[in-house]
Amino acid sequence: MQKAKILIVDDNPNNRLAIRTILKGVEAELHEADNGFDALSMSLEFNYALILLDIQMPEMDGYEVCEQLRADERTSEVPVIFLTAAFKENSDKMRGYKAGATDYLTKPIDDHILKAKVHVFLRIYQQHQQLQENNAALQLAASVFESQQGMIITDAENKIIRVNKAFSEITLYSAEEILGKDPSFLKSGRQDESFYCTMWQGINETGFWSGEIWNRRKNGEIYPEWLNITSVKINGVLSHYIGTMSDITEHKTAEAQIHRLAFYDPLTGLPNRRLLQERLQHAIERSVRDNELMALLMLDLDHFKPVNDSLGHLAGDQLLQQVAQRLSHRLRNSDMTARLGGDEFTVLLENITHIDDASDVAQEIITSLGEPFYLDLENKIEHKEVHIGVSIGISVFNHQIESSITPQVLMDNADIALYKAKASGRNCFAYFSEELTLAAKKHIELESTLRSILNRNELLVNYQPLVDMKTDKIIGAEALIRWLPLIPGFATPWHFIKFAEETGFIIAIGEWILLETCRQGKRWLDAGLPSLTLAVNVSPYQFCHSDMVESVKNALKQTQFPASSLELELTENGLMENNERTCAMLKDLRQLGVHISIDDFGTGYSSLSYLKYFPVSTLKIDKSFISEIPMKSDDMVIAETIISMGHTLGFTVLAEGVENQAQFDFLREKGCDKYQGFLKSKPLPAAEFEQLLRNTQK
Repeated sequence: MQKAKILIVDDNPNNRLAIRTILKGVEAELHEADNGFDALSMSLEFNYALILLDIQMPEMDGYEVCEQLRADERTSEVPVIFLTAAFKENSDKMRGYKAGATDYLTKPIDDHILKAKVHVFLRIYQQHQQLQENNAALQLAASVFESQQGMIITDAENKIIRVNKAFSEITLYSAEEILGKDPSFLKSGRQDESFYCTMWQGINETGFWSGEIWNRRKNGEIYPEWLNITSVKINGVLSHYIGTMSDITEHKTAEAQIHRLAFYDPLTGLPNRRLLQERLQHAIERSVRDNELMALLMLDLDHFKPVNDSLGHLAGDQLLQQVAQRLSHRLRNSDMTARLGGDEFTVLLENITHIDDASDVAQEIITSLGEPFYLDLENKIEHKEVHIGVSIGISVFNHQIESSITPQVLMDNADIALYKAKASGRNCFAYFSEELTLAAKKHIELESTLRSILNRNELLVNYQPLVDMKTDKIIGAEALIRWLPLIPGFATPWHFIKFAEETGFIIAIGEWILLETCRQGKRWLDAGLPSLTLAVNVSPYQFCHSDMVESVKNALKQTQFPASSLELELTENGLMENNERTCAMLKDLRQLGVHISIDDFGTGYSSLSYLKYFPVSTLKIDKSFISEIPMKSDDMVIAETIISMGHTLGFTVLAEGVENQAQFDFLREKGCDKYQGFLKSKPLPAAEFEQLLRNTQK
């Protein structure tokens, strides 16, 4: 048998030299071509066992070369491995297979993987050559049939008629168990139907197929094999299929080990710098495509060197492993932690919704790594307790602000931010942008302040009267949150609520104000004051992320406040976020006896077709439509329309922000049922509201 020949096609002489160097010692003649035209000409002159084909070449690229090879019956079966750049791997892979590629490798080429694949294809080539020589008479194949490779012969209907000993050793099935069966019973389920359709299409068109496949042994174990299938024709009529297979489990294991050594840190098991850079490139592309924010955190352990120097390198290694575990446990599945070397780590955060998300994660990491570590030292019964800290630099990529960025620039920016954090005293974080650093620190300070307010019970409830338009009597009150002392950063209740929603504190605050309002309402009833409707605002975030029905049940049960005297106020947008869930929850609340009102009506995007199905009792006209009555005729028309529409749908209508007599007179003339505003009273502490209520009863 002639010595196998391999053709290396690449317009870059350095690349050809590199491949030739890697394949030195391989039992094959190495030929070279620097363009597609020469490659096609040489492939007709020589019978190549394998062609290593570069994609990017001038005049004729690799796709066109491969397509012409497949179009010529003399070269249609020659295996072709495409050589492609790593960052274009997926797109080149799909286009390459469509052009007829057998396999592909990414640049820079891994020596071990290239050698392994070449050896496999040379072995396939030798087997194929042998099969071609023996196809004329199956009797001559008997000498090769009992080889170390598994072999299987089926009839034209693909029913098994013979297998060799090696086949049984690989699959654990004896010949008696499988004769007459279709080989498809060996399928593992890892490949879908399209894979097998493509495989049989190749067999039917070319008479041969070769590739990697996953099958299942008799004991249920799934294993990889390299499979060659050849169709046999006698006098032009299909008579048999011959399959040869090799168990490549060891090869796959070795390949996985090579990949792990190339892309993972051996000490911590985390991805290394090389894999991080690849992931960063994908993350940048995804961030641009999906219009998402991403952030890279660069971490450097504080006081690691003294631990390493005083306790030894083994203790230092233990510490690094424990740091890696804490970081990995903290992150989402979509995030990535990598070790760059020494005591440097990185955290990649993809698909974040706000810049502050990165600082929140950084602060949690600082807190986590600030807790003590316990090291198991040699010849020591007790574990050694050590303390370290961490400095963190944050680089954020927002493609709407920056048109493009590279992985290296992102890492450099995070590194610069890391030095800022170290210069600020360590055990802290800093953004690449000083402005973002200050904003993030302010955010964390406000979050800490809000947590302290809740812990010290410094929240208050003020009550603003709800007044009947016809009688001008107080018939209820809206509960409004306030706090003492005043807090810098929370200039208005709106800022306070917005921040509480962003941080998730709104659920605890909402439950507290609901309980406190019901408790105060019961006190007034017990004191002999007339029954009032007390209205409590419900944040859209609280409504969507908590069990409002259960919260209301608990509040009413604890306080014994009558449900018929409680009204929950929800905004238009809050109601429309999830119509089906919202409607079901509102019905459950109404069954408890609680009333529902729509706050700030007219400012959102309610659909009237849905509004009529909600069990709502009151519409509250937003004060933005009231404040300039009677100066603005448009606002007067809007207010009159809402009153008329509300009454048509059977709702009570309340106007917010009524501050003068002209507004009151207009609204009463148009039939508005209730109002609230400074015309009657500003929001008052409970004791002052009670006094106002008693004075109006006299």
